Amino acid sequence: MKVLRGILGGIAFGIIGEIFGFLIYGMIFMKWTDEAHQVWRPMESLHMRIGMPLADIFSGLMVALAYAILYKGIPNAGLKKGLIFGLVLWLVTRFAGEIFFYVMSPIPFMLVVAGWIHGLIQMSLGGIAIAVIYGKSLEPEES
Repeated sequence: MKVLRGILGGIAFGIIGEIFGFLIYGMIFMKWTDEAHQVWRPMESLHMRIGMPLADIFSGLMVALAYAILYKGIPNAGLKKGLIFGLVLWLVTRFAGEIFFYVMSPIPFMLVVAGWIHGLIQMSLGGIAIAVIYGKSLEPEES
């Protein structure tokens, strides 16, 4: 049952990333996404239409696995536990990672801001979703 919950949590995390990625990069920050078109694969390519959603779900599965492994060390319980996990994940991955991407790639700084916002939303909501889906199933069983 824990494995099924982990898979569902990972899928939820990936779907959240896809939805907010579209809204943030494809609508709100579209002007800057277009300015950096040379960095991305074409939006109509199979890489973006199929590969990106699959990559989001795969990364979500890895995040759900990390949550399960780190569960005992994450403070609080329930939604707060998921939120804290998501915020730490955001700091380590997206907050620092977007700065690195900006230094290494010819992108407008507004895409860094978009990445911070997208990551903050995805990691926070995704962490909460994973926590809710796992529920108390990761608690040690009482004998």
